[in-house]
Amino acid sequence: MRNIKYIILHHSATEAPGDGSAVADAIMLNHRRRWQISFPNYVCDYHYMIGQTGKIFKGQPEELPSWHATNYRVNLESLGVCFLGNFEVNIMSKEQFNAGVKLLKELVSKYGIKSENVLRHKDVVSDITGLRNSTLCPGKNFPYEEMLTSVFSLFKDVGDDYPYKEEITTLYNLGIVLGDNGEMRPKNCLKREEGFLLIYRLLKFLGKI
Repeated sequence: MRNIKYIILHHSATEAPGDGSAVADAIMLNHRRRWQISFPNYVCDYHYMIGQTGKIFKGQPEELPSWHATNYRVNLESLGVCFLGNFEVNIMSKEQFNAGVKLLKELVSKYGIKSENVLRHKDVVSDITGLRNSTLCPGKNFPYEEMLTSVFSLFKDVGDDYPYKEEITTLYNLGIVLGDNGEMRPKNCLKREEGFLLIYRLLKFLGKI
């Protein structure tokens, strides 16, 4: 089994009508043709592809590397997940976003991948240029920050359906709401000491103390 440390996010940079089946099939056929001489059992540059309706297509088996990240070492230690569509132009559908979050949660849990190791293709240092941002992939409209926030819950007892998750995330990033042992306990009454601590952190953030 490979030592998988990274997940690299891509877009197909193409239109992907319907559930994306035709585009996924074309991508896999193209990739097999490209690598069939060197790697006869090669399936696809991506381990997973996700269509705009939320349909997930399996490509390269997880136990095998694929050539998707423009970095040889990262290729050996990563999974490639491609969202079908052109997010340099278009906006991701809710169904595609939710399917992506669900898949990423499963992969992150399975391989113990840290949030800082879920990267966009453009975040990877290219072996060709020696630089990041050597590609636009996965596009300027790709909801990267929103996806990471949804995949990596800040608190064990705050799920995706919590109505104030975005606000809690903002307060956490500001150092105001930090929780207790990985829990926020939203249904518990706020103790006086906890209230004073929140006020202190807020005033400190505002530069009032």
